[in-house]
Amino acid sequence: MTKRFAHENFSEDIQRQADQMNLDEAAIPPYTVPGPRSVSGSDFLLKERPALLKEFAENIYGEIPPRCQELDFQTVAEDPDAFDGLATRREIVIRCAQNGKARFLNMLLYIPNRREGKVPVFFGMNFRGNHAGTRDQGVRYTISKRYPTLDNSPRKCDNRASETERPMPPEEKRWGHEKVFARGYAVATICYWDVYPDHPYGFNDSILPLFFDEKTFLSEERPCGAISAWAWGYQRAVDCLETQPELDRSRICIHGLSRLGKTALWAGANDPRIALTVSCCSGTLGAKLSHRYMGEDFNWIQLWNPHWVVPAFRKYVNHDREIPVDQNQLIGCIAPRLVYIMSASEDEYADPKGEFLCGVEASPFYKLFGAEGMGGTEFPPVDTPLSGEIGYICCSGGHDFHPVGWDALLDFADHHWKK
Repeated sequence: MTKRFAHENFSEDIQRQADQMNLDEAAIPPYTVPGPRSVSGSDFLLKERPALLKEFAENIYGEIPPRCQELDFQTVAEDPDAFDGLATRREIVIRCAQNGKARFLNMLLYIPNRREGKVPVFFGMNFRGNHAGTRDQGVRYTISKRYPTLDNSPRKCDNRASETERPMPPEEKRWGHEKVFARGYAVATICYWDVYPDHPYGFNDSILPLFFDEKTFLSEERPCGAISAWAWGYQRAVDCLETQPELDRSRICIHGLSRLGKTALWAGANDPRIALTVSCCSGTLGAKLSHRYMGEDFNWIQLWNPHWVVPAFRKYVNHDREIPVDQNQLIGCIAPRLVYIMSASEDEYADPKGEFLCGVEASPFYKLFGAEGMGGTEFPPVDTPLSGEIGYICCSGGHDFHPVGWDALLDFADHHWKK
């Protein structure tokens, strides 16, 4: 059998699980998708939404930790002539402190120099370090502790950029700086390793010791996983962005690729300050329907990244269709605020059609508010965007944030924010 999802460093066990993923539409067993129980938007916000968020927390992500006792923002560097004068670069250290402990998050913010009034901002976390995603050579190098590889798996090691890797092409293209500035939008980022190192034993170098101890994290009583920790980081970024005088706090967009796409949806569902939530190639536990057995499944998440979720998630491994919630409900918890779902045509393990159908099935939640939801029910051709309050595009290519996706997202933002 051809190993369609293979890596030279995969262990036999990991490869065996990868080979078992269903990639055949005809082999998808019957499934149901839960819809809203409420009769109005106000009823949903008052009763159903809190109950759904509780179920997602208990069964998958865990609770997002509370805002810390002390939160300070210090601008440590600024350059008004970044990107050949297109933008002002501002670097901000976010100090998060609780119970005598502190953690520091390094934000990189670009504000377009050609602007009228306060501008919207697109914030996303990066994988490689702030300096790796921009051609701006003046960005500070802020990489912290590195972790060793576990089991020769590239997904469980710190592959962030070194000082000499300015920028890294795969990371740089994910931000679309010049085209975003041209539309009059700001761009901001934090490396997700500042919040929680993506590693099973990354607890002590994360924000989580501000709230509980390592013994609790490694126990069956773990209150949250890495996805909720990263979602906490998105919320602290919003706290910081709200204080920047050039930015419009009513038009904050968060976005994320892959596991950070899962995170963005969870953060957006929990935080009504976020006006637009963008999920790119987020797959299982992101924008892909869980009850639709296609591509990545719960077994894959539990095998490869159990630190992302809470221990209670294990009872649904190999029983994906028995979980009491599905991801259309998570998107529904963002209603009536804006959502954009990006897929990629070659990213079959994230199930592009399942991500599209998730948006379709989230639309009834938007209809409770008199909104449309997804602007279509037929899976569109590649690189053809759909709009509504839920936007969608399936970009040609693999698992990544593609330039055509940025174009479609900016058109979507223009439509809703520049009327």
